[in-house]
Parts: sequence; C-alpha cells; structure tokens
Amino acid sequence: MKSLVFISYVLLLTNLAFAQEYKSYNTFNKETELQKFVDQGGKVEEISSDVYKLTCRTGESRVFNFSRKENVNKSNKPVDTTIINMWEIDTSKYSSKFTFWQRVEINNEYFYTPPFVDDLNRNGRPEIYGKHHSSLCPAAGPVEIYERNESGIFESIYAYPDSGTWSVQAMGEIHGSGEKEIFINYCGDTTSRYVVYRSDSIGVLPTTFDFFLYYETILQINHTTFGDFDNNGITDAAFIVGWKKIIVSEFRDSINNFITVFEYEDYDDTFSGFAIGDFDGDGKTELIAGSSLGKLISIEAVKENSYELIWQDDFSIYNAYMKTTTQDIDENGKPEFWIGGQDFQEGITRLECYEATGDNNYEPVAMIELRYINSLYTNFLQTKDLDGDGKEELIISLANIILILKFTGSPNNHQYEIYYVKIGEATEPTAEFQPLTTADLNGDGKVDILLPFQKSENGQAINFSYILKQNGTVGVEPLNTQPTSFDVYVKSYPVPFNSTSSVRFSIAKESIAKIKVYNSLGKEIKTLLDEHLSPGEYNIHWEGQDKYGNPLPSGIYFISLQTDAVFKTTKTILLK
Repeated sequence: MKSLVFISYVLLLTNLAFAQEYKSYNTFNKETELQKFVDQGGKVEEISSDVYKLTCRTGESRVFNFSRKENVNKSNKPVDTTIINMWEIDTSKYSSKFTFWQRVEINNEYFYTPPFVDDLNRNGRPEIYGKHHSSLCPAAGPVEIYERNESGIFESIYAYPDSGTWSVQAMGEIHGSGEKEIFINYCGDTTSRYVVYRSDSIGVLPTTFDFFLYYETILQINHTTFGDFDNNGITDAAFIVGWKKIIVSEFRDSINNFITVFEYEDYDDTFSGFAIGDFDGDGKTELIAGSSLGKLISIEAVKENSYELIWQDDFSIYNAYMKTTTQDIDENGKPEFWIGGQDFQEGITRLECYEATGDNNYEPVAMIELRYINSLYTNFLQTKDLDGDGKEELIISLANIILILKFTGSPNNHQYEIYYVKIGEATEPTAEFQPLTTADLNGDGKVDILLPFQKSENGQAINFSYILKQNGTVGVEPLNTQPTSFDVYVKSYPVPFNSTSSVRFSIAKESIAKIKVYNSLGKEIKTLLDEHLSPGEYNIHWEGQDKYGNPLPSGIYFISLQTDAVFKTTKTILLK
C-alpha cells in the first residue's frame, strides 16, 4: 500500500512539473491575443463556440478556430518530419546572417500581405509600395512609393493623390503591355472599393488611374492574385470575397475591367489565398486554398474560362491559411505546394508539403512542425532562393519570429536546416512583426529582407520597416529532426499530449509489428497495432483511450514496439 501511495505521489509531482514546463513554452493566450487585436483597431466577434471572426482595421476578415481538430483520418504512409521547438533555438548563431541597414517609414498596412517591391520605372533601383501615414480608424492613406536615392537611402518619390488609397493588395500585368499594374485597396466615405493604377508608357511608375474593380460588395475583397490561369493569353484574377466566396475572373478590354467566370462558396467555412501552379503535370493550372476548418481544395482551369473543383482533402489541424509553392525542391520531378495551419490549444504550427500521386490527387510528403508558437495576425509562408543555389528557401513569418529553412535532403527525402532565425527586435520591443518581403534592396546582388513593423502609440498606428541586408555566406545550422534511416525506433509526440498522441516508428526488416500502451505499473492498456509490415517508417495515432474506448486519466504511459527481434519503448504523458 505504501508503494502505491508513493507511486501516485511521484506521478502527481511529475505531471505538475511537465505542466509548468510546457506552459512556459506555449506563449499563446487567447484572451490576451484577442484583446491586443482590439487594441490595435480590430474587431472581434465570437460566431460560434470557440470560433471567432477577426476584422482588421483595414477591413480584412479572417475566422479562427481555437478548438482542437480531432479524428482526422490520415494515411499511415510515413512522411519526412522536422520538429522545431522555437524557444530552444540559439538566435545568436544567426545574428551576422542579416544585419540592420536602414529604417524606412513605410509598410503595407495589411495584416496578411507583405509590402511589394519592384523596379517598375526600370532605373535599376527598386521601389517599395506601401503606406506611411498613421491612423487606426479609418485606415486613411495615401499609398506612397519609396525608392533608393543616389546616397542609398529610401525616400518617398510619389504619394497617390487620393488619401483613400491605404494598402497595396496585388501587382501584376493586366493589359498585356509588358508593364505591371498596381491594385490598391481604396476606402471612400462609406464604402471600400478597389482601384487599379497603370503606367502611361514603358519605364513610368503606375500612377495613372485605370479603373475600379467591377465587383461591388459590402464585403472585403481579399488575397487578389493575377495570372493567366487558363493559358489563353488574357489576364485572370483570383480573389476571395469576404471570407467565404472564391472568385476567378478574366479581364475584358471592351469594358476595361474584369468579369466573373467561376464562383465557389462554402457557407460553413472561410478561405485565405492561393498556392498556384500545375502540380499534377497535366498542363492545367490549379489554385489550391485552405480554410479555417482545415479543408483543402483545388480549383483547376480545365479549359478556357472554365474551372472545376477537382480535389478536396482534410488538413491535419485547423486554420490552414498559410500556403506557398516550391518548384521541385527535392528534384524528384514533381513541383510541390505547402499548406500551414495552427493548433492554438497545443501551441503548434504545422506545415505540410504536398505532391501529386496522380491526376488531380495529392498527398503530403513532408511535415515541419513548429512547437509553442502561434499568431492571429502574422502567419505567412513564402519561398525565395536566397543564396542563389537554384533551390528556394522556406520563409516563415509567424508572430514576432522570422524562420528560414534550407532544404538539404535528396529526392524523396525532405531534410531541412536553419538558414536564419530572428525572434523579436530589441530596438522596438513593443512593435509587432508583419509578413516580410525579400529583394535585393541595396544593389549588392544578394537578397535582403524588408521587415515591416507596426505599433500603436496614443491611438495611432506607427508604420515603418527595417531593411536587413544579407551578409554573404554564413553556414546553416543542423536541426534535430525525426530519424530518416530505417534504424528501429518508436517515438511519440507531442509530449505531453492532451487528447491525441502521434506514434511514429520504424522497423528494419519484414516482421509482425506490435504497438502496445502500458500504464506506469506495467499493466497493458491497449494494443494500437498488430500487423505484418514491410521495412520502413510508419505513423499511427492513440486517442488517450483504453481498449474499451474509455478516456484515460492524466499520467505517465509507455508505448512499446515489438517485432520478431526487437523490443523498444518510449514514455509519454497524458495531461488534461
């Protein structure tokens, strides 16, 4: 009896210790973050239990689900996995990779869109398009253009005459002239509209009014992207009306505007932006979107001005708003698209890389999981070849963190190392990071970072950016990732877990593999797997239940892997 009491006491102390340890890691607090959003001019509405609609002061809305996604049926096919605890990274190792160059009094005033940088007047010096003037509500402009002068300092060279212009949403070639137009959010006295400015001739800045976008609505138009999606030589535009309806439209010279050619609406879900490319190699462009409920969809341009929903899938967690593409980063002949989502309860941000497994079908081939960091406003994923080796780096803007990962694997083997990381800015401790832009800003041939900031002072939004210049060759830092060889192992994550534990294991030779769960006294609780398997890596899930389906109490549990010749165990903690 005394031994049982002692064991229970040890378990209690262990659980409390782990609770305190991991509580300090997960920095996200729902109430605090929502209030901070309000303090910065946003509006918060609870539209159902633990589901909130957040509207930025610029009018853009996004819905966040703070509950945990359960019972997602994923394939047992293993994927290369990289797990990073953001708070264990020694950022001093990367401080010389990018260093402060200058401050620029401009950002894009758009929570989920980086500033735009281009050389539209073709003078060899890049321009930055964004907003300088400060206010919380209304979000008054105007949009301005900054350019590097002969002394190397960025200064304003043009301010749009209408103060209703307050952020840049997109840039692209609309008229087929070889010159890019600029698409600006416009806030009038009572309504929001969307205006296009163009160049009068080659090498001239896009400062001439062209047209207001045809789509009139009381809702916001978000995440506009230009391109020739159906390959007919005419510019298309994809955007999201409010947060539920996806529109694909095509430009018409006869009316000098766009017309709708496709609509998709999900009344129970919300979407955010697109990853665009021909991912299954059939010569047809797909537009991939993710949603608040973790729904993934692909809309394909099946023929001229004709689009179809050709694929749907469930992402493993909610808030699947981040997205980007890589052009065959592992050189296996397949381009990739990436989706990122956030589990606020567990403090996890998960990025998954998808490849085609056939026509109109895709499966994840790699996963990167960032532990104990989430954000309601800065959560943006992009790629850029920063070191000129022909392969893109993965650039993650998340809360007050920049994380850049470099691919160091091989075909069908995704391995990553840290290229750069920055956590917070000591010179601006009260400022919030916004999604960054990469470009050669100082003219030295290397790609730099334009990092926008935003902070509030006396009810005013202060808009500015830092330029961080890249300083040549600095090594990458290896990561502690999940094993990729077929050494025999069994691991589980997260530790501790609240409701679902992912059990990853490998076997070296063909055999019967058994995965079992035991309590701290050695009593068998449940058999998770008893199958004949080939050599390889596998992933299964345990829902924290016994063999009868009953939920188990908090405590320490052991998960074992047994084959014909091997017996291995790993410890996990169920913490409710």
